[in-house]
Amino acid sequence: MKNLSLWDVSSKKYSIESVDTFCACYGHHEESAAGELFVCSNKLVVSNFDNSGEIKWTKDLTEIVTAENEPVNVTFLGLTNCVSVGLANGELITISDFGSKCDLAGTCENGLLAMEWSPDQELLVVVTKDLNVILMSCIYDPINESNLLINEFGEKQFITVGWGKKETQFHGSEGKQAAKSQTEVFADKDDQLDNKIIITWRGDGSLFAIGFVMEGVRMFKVFDRDGNLQYTSEKQPGLEANLSWRPSGNLIAATQKLTDKYIVSFFEKNGLKHGEFTIPLELTAVVEDLYWSFDSEILALLCNDNTTYTQKVLLFTSSNYHWYLKQTLTFNGQQKIGKIMWDNDFDIANNKKMHILLKTGEHYAYSWIWNIDNSKGKSDCDDAAVAVIDGKKLLISAFRYTTVPPPMANTEIELENDIESVHFAPDNDRELNSNSCVVKTDKEFVFLKQSLRNPLRYEAYKTIPHKNVSFPFQCYNWYWLDSKTFLCTSVDNNSSYQFMQYQISEGIIVKESVQPLPSAVTRIHCHPFLKSVVFLQLNTGEILEYRFDGTIIPHIYSFLEACPKFSVFSVNNDVYLLGLSHKGCLYINDKMIMNNVSSISIHTSFLLLTTLKHVLLCTELTKSGLHSLETYEKTDTSDIYKRKIERGAKLVVTVPKATRTVFQMPRGNLETIEPRPLSLKIIGEYLDLCKYYDAFDLMRKQRINLNLIYDHNPKLFTESIDKFFDAIQNNSWLNLFLSDLENVDVTKTMYTSCYPDRKDDADRTQGKIQHVCDIVIAHINKANDYANRILPLLTALIKNNDFEKALTIINNLKKEELNGSNLPVTSDDALKYLLYMVNVDNLFDVALGMYDFDLVLLVANKSQKDPKEYVAMLNELNEMDENYKRFTINKHLKRFEKAVQCLARCGPSRYEELKTFVRYHSLYREALGLFSINDNIYKQMADDFGLYLKLKKQYIEAGIIYERAKSNEKAIECYKEALEWELVLKLAQDKPKEELKELFWDLANSLKEVKRYKEALTIMEQLDEDDENIINFAIECAQYKTALRFCTKFKKMKLIETSLLPSLLDEFVNTKELIETNWMNFKKYKNRLQEVKEMKRNKSVDLYDPYYATKDSDLYSDVGSTIASSSGSGRSYRSSKNRRKHERKVASLKEGSQYEDTGLIMVLHNLVTSTFELRIQVKEINIVLSCLGKDLEAITLQTSLEKTLKEMKESFKEIWSNTFTLEATSAAVAAENIPEGCSVIPQGMATLESHLRIAPVVQDLQWKLEGLNL
Repeated sequence: MKNLSLWDVSSKKYSIESVDTFCACYGHHEESAAGELFVCSNKLVVSNFDNSGEIKWTKDLTEIVTAENEPVNVTFLGLTNCVSVGLANGELITISDFGSKCDLAGTCENGLLAMEWSPDQELLVVVTKDLNVILMSCIYDPINESNLLINEFGEKQFITVGWGKKETQFHGSEGKQAAKSQTEVFADKDDQLDNKIIITWRGDGSLFAIGFVMEGVRMFKVFDRDGNLQYTSEKQPGLEANLSWRPSGNLIAATQKLTDKYIVSFFEKNGLKHGEFTIPLELTAVVEDLYWSFDSEILALLCNDNTTYTQKVLLFTSSNYHWYLKQTLTFNGQQKIGKIMWDNDFDIANNKKMHILLKTGEHYAYSWIWNIDNSKGKSDCDDAAVAVIDGKKLLISAFRYTTVPPPMANTEIELENDIESVHFAPDNDRELNSNSCVVKTDKEFVFLKQSLRNPLRYEAYKTIPHKNVSFPFQCYNWYWLDSKTFLCTSVDNNSSYQFMQYQISEGIIVKESVQPLPSAVTRIHCHPFLKSVVFLQLNTGEILEYRFDGTIIPHIYSFLEACPKFSVFSVNNDVYLLGLSHKGCLYINDKMIMNNVSSISIHTSFLLLTTLKHVLLCTELTKSGLHSLETYEKTDTSDIYKRKIERGAKLVVTVPKATRTVFQMPRGNLETIEPRPLSLKIIGEYLDLCKYYDAFDLMRKQRINLNLIYDHNPKLFTESIDKFFDAIQNNSWLNLFLSDLENVDVTKTMYTSCYPDRKDDADRTQGKIQHVCDIVIAHINKANDYANRILPLLTALIKNNDFEKALTIINNLKKEELNGSNLPVTSDDALKYLLYMVNVDNLFDVALGMYDFDLVLLVANKSQKDPKEYVAMLNELNEMDENYKRFTINKHLKRFEKAVQCLARCGPSRYEELKTFVRYHSLYREALGLFSINDNIYKQMADDFGLYLKLKKQYIEAGIIYERAKSNEKAIECYKEALEWELVLKLAQDKPKEELKELFWDLANSLKEVKRYKEALTIMEQLDEDDENIINFAIECAQYKTALRFCTKFKKMKLIETSLLPSLLDEFVNTKELIETNWMNFKKYKNRLQEVKEMKRNKSVDLYDPYYATKDSDLYSDVGSTIASSSGSGRSYRSSKNRRKHERKVASLKEGSQYEDTGLIMVLHNLVTSTFELRIQVKEINIVLSCLGKDLEAITLQTSLEKTLKEMKESFKEIWSNTFTLEATSAAVAAENIPEGCSVIPQGMATLESHLRIAPVVQDLQWKLEGLNL
């Protein structure tokens, strides 16, 4: 689907001292990036021309050779920076040092007929006049020599094994007769055969072919790099003296002139013919030579018409096994072509630069690029038409409706002249249909308009002549700006460029303005919304703005290099320049975004591109979308749609306001996909316009989740439910929509990239199914076509889990049928449909739960149930009274709450069964709610409920239930078990004094056991007697301040000396010893930890555990045990017993153990934490000591703890250093990243919890008695 468009053209005049013939070559000097021309005239004068056409140096070869001679070949050797010249008398000459040095490198005694260097310039092949083939090295040493006339096939002689005969092969359209036909090739008797010798190399330099004439028949032989004959071609009639090996190596091209046609034939390296195509030439024309471009994509034919004395250069390309004539360059009789050369500089755009050197010295350089000519419209009126040039034919395909594989097309238009270019109408001109186009030939403009959309038809409605150029493509890069205006670039014979504006007036095209340019304009694009401005891209990458008043100003942005793909688009009225260079660099404005892009296409709302990694990227044309594209290669973002595509696939066109995206594969075949973002965008537009049918149809085709119909705009859908039902008349579609409903917002899950600004609404999502079903049910119930919407109504009810209403509807239908009504949906049909969605057993149970036995029988008849299973049960139920029958049904259906209600309504005669049923199913709360507190049955069930809660150790709840049932003693026991002493005291106020005292002591002792000392003392303080016991109880609870207060309150001051002070001093001694013990242990473990760290630094971790010997040491801590196992080999610890054993091993303090450092860290952390927790306890002790005059003990205890805490805190950085924290955290992270399926637990430092990896966090407390003068 590509056309060959002219990228750039230049013209120069060379001073060549030649009368008729000369030899020329094009090369690149290592000191010059630009190419240079080397010419050897028939006067044996070698000239070197630079890129500007100036002569750099000349050398007259007659100084060292005879003048009666003519050149055979001239080649510039880039490896040695010299020029090699072969003369007809056999002399080989090299010219170096910019023409200052000329040497005779060798001589072939019999003269030369042909000479050609290998592509790598390491080998030279010459053919002498006696048809000897001589292969030489780059220093002209002979390597091999053979004669062309030797009747040998070669080393790769075919071997027949008895199968694969011609008679058994498929012959296509020629039919079976082709198997029997014998093609004989006779020698030419008229001596008209061209005896020219042609040498052609394969692109990799491993083989070369030589075309020659033997016994009156032209053929060619193939030799390898050592000069050994490999193959000889099969005899073919009409072969001409044209031979060219495709650089990629798969084909050898030659021309054949047959009686009925003129063709280019392709041969394999073994000499067998492999395809052909017809050359569209007049009978009087002949092909003089063939030239392959260096990328093997273009085959150039030089043709000469002896009657019109004109020459043509035909450029053919291949796609999908068809050869297209893409361009024709016509030269008149005064412009005789002397040489055609393809540039081998890979910096040239796509390496498609062709040099044409005329015999008069004019030089034209044409640079070609691939271009897709497609319609430019952005609305749904545009058919995404793509035009393909094939000689005089224009092949147009419209991809909005179908995909036609090339070389076929929707329509074919044949013109009178060869087509140069095709231009579709601009999108910003309302007078033109965007599907219209104008075809530029070498003589005229032909305007085509679309006469029929589907099937596609075009017709020519206007032709305007234009033939005012001195050489082909003097005016190029035409751009159709509006209905009457054309723009183009023009170049004169001195490579000066002008920008021209033409106006169509009265059937002719008139030049309106001419503006000089600093360099060639390669691409033109209109402004997105200003008709009077166009953007010009120069071959340097600079962007200019051209205005209709003739002014040209530089744009604020320019590309770093010229881009063959150039587009302009707008986002929020901001203009963006988009360019794709031939090296795959994507530019937006002046910034390179990506460097691996193979093709781009701008959709109505999206930018699509393919990468060299064979991925399609799609981003919305918004500022956020473009920013996501800028950061795509750095961060993986969900804002860009990614999809893998076939290797080498490139974008052709995207259909505007649609989803179809067309790709062309490297072979030439087409594939169409519909990217999800494009589909979602179109669906969103349909939903915004309430075009529910179009949206639904597209979503079904693209398998897009139907929840999007609601989630796109819930408010609009709710308000437009009537439009939704009017659009969706198909009940199957409605059923599909309702069945797909989920309590999920798909705009925040699977389609979040297309809704980046959507906020979460958990409340709306949670009840989405119910909400949608409710509005659907409400609409159907009041709709005029209610009878036709029964099935969607049933679907909504089932989706809403309202099975009873669904069965009620079916039951009503059955009743209407019995009354003789003719319904669109019968009860049988409705029931069958319902059984598709609901299991028949479940539906049977629902019908049974409705207590309607007629409905039960209706459902049962549609099921596979045996009547023996349910008829007897139904008969038994019919014999029961109504409440007990319902109880039995609910019990059968395991609807126990309803069963309790029905059984309770049966009266006192069923109370015993009720109690048994409630106890069995633990339905106490439901049963108690059915009776009054004053009922005996309530008290009986409350006692059962309290016992049930008590057995479950829910004492508070049990106490409350007992209290409601007036069972206070049981309630007190439950509250006592729960230690809810306030509730106990509330119920025990009326007890006798002795019992109450005993109860107080029981509660206090229970609270003491759980260390709730203050609450225990609060209870004891309410006793009016037993003072000494209360004071001693406070001392036992270590509540010394409270005990001191009680001594004063109860006037028992003697107890201070006899009980309080001795206990306080004992507590002082114990606390002091604990502080000293903690400090000694801390120092011991800290010193040991330093020793362990030093040992593990000096020894390999492998000495501690050989399992890690095969691990990557870069992953491990220098300390040693910061490694987390990631393999199950000996480290899986599958049983809990082994796991606990391993945990004890990790926390072991045994010297020399593998995880000793881990255990030390854990115990040090615990020591620090427990020591700092002593601060409040020490403060309480010191306060009482000070009150009792024991200042020395208070100072001692406070000083001891203060010193210990200070020294521990100073050791934090040494133990929990930043390095240790980092290593322990890394090990823990590695342990968490164990692959799924591996039953492995962390080891070493990886086992440390997060709070153990850092120093203990110490809160500041006011625990010291700073203000007291002790």
